[in-house]
Amino acid sequence: MENVDTELLRFDDSLFEQIDVLQVKISALITDDAIDEIFKDANPVSGLRTSKQSVSDSAYLFNLLSIQSPIICYRDRKRFKALTGCFTLIKLRAAIAQHLLPSDHAVMVFVLRKKPSVALRRSIVLFDLTNDLLAKCFISDTKKISFFLRAWFRKDEGKKSIYQSKEWLTYFPSLNTSAKVAEYLSISKADL
Repeated sequence: MENVDTELLRFDDSLFEQIDVLQVKISALITDDAIDEIFKDANPVSGLRTSKQSVSDSAYLFNLLSIQSPIICYRDRKRFKALTGCFTLIKLRAAIAQHLLPSDHAVMVFVLRKKPSVALRRSIVLFDLTNDLLAKCFISDTKKISFFLRAWFRKDEGKKSIYQSKEWLTYFPSLNTSAKVAEYLSISKADL
């Protein structure tokens, strides 16, 4: 099997040549199995702060949301399987359920012309989730961050933690200890 690092880098290098931008109905978008598998053990939506959403009284910009936090997907029969933008998709579905958008509303998405391999799909999903978690800081609780990272990343045999795993080091080669991750996030290492 091809080295995921090489496959991921090649995918990234050629990404702009292998996607189309299409308007797709929200009802035709489903999450890829890689997202479902990762969420089975640790769904980040459960870690979000809960509050009453009052977008019905505001001019919430759902179309702009779909461009600011894009959904990248691929065709799967008559549906499109999302690899990124799962928070965007959740927000759009909620808007339809709350009758803030019509049930046939369509948004702009990036559609890959070819279905990626299983390993590549997992890598894309992990990159999207960890970028949201670590760079966009959608969760700030140290214990929750630790829980999600340990659930999402596989610990390699013979390694002390996920921070030395090949999968983790693909994205964060300089963050190879919990102390470095804690320093990067400006949080205490105690719970990480």
